[in-house]
Amino acid sequence: MNSEELIGLLEGRSEQALSELDRTYGAYCRTIARNILRSDEDAEECVSDAYLSVWNAIPPAKPTSFKAWLGTIVRNSALRRRRSTAVAEALCAELSESLPDAASVSANCEAKVLGEAITAFLRRQSPQVRSAFLRRYWYCDTIEAVALRLGWSVSKTKSTLFRTRKKLKDYLIKEELWHE
Repeated sequence: MNSEELIGLLEGRSEQALSELDRTYGAYCRTIARNILRSDEDAEECVSDAYLSVWNAIPPAKPTSFKAWLGTIVRNSALRRRRSTAVAEALCAELSESLPDAASVSANCEAKVLGEAITAFLRRQSPQVRSAFLRRYWYCDTIEAVALRLGWSVSKTKSTLFRTRKKLKDYLIKEELWHE
């Protein structure tokens, strides 16, 4: 079932909508949640919560990229559950040297502008570097999982992510979105 048909079922409040949502996007959602939560049981609860959020959001929401929108809901739900854990803290620590703090962001620009700048930066990177960055910091994959997915060594993956974070920081400074 495609996204438009699924949105139509949700708008019509069809009982079939949630089963179709799970059939079409369940594995995708569980993968995102499991990568963040590292627990099948927690991932299932998170995905169920996300489905409820989708049910409550449509209507009136009508996302143009349903899969990305759904992935964001699942990811945010999982991150809220895992906010104080070592995995989330380690990922934030890795990125902290490359991103401005929240006070600087709000003082200099809205979060949307920062997001657009990061997207523009990533579009300038090679597909493999972009994939490594997104797998690590969006999907919360381990370094080892990123390396395996890309056919790289763990050392190459760590080095590439380090260099990419440095380039991101330099890019944000150049764009005047972060000041040292």
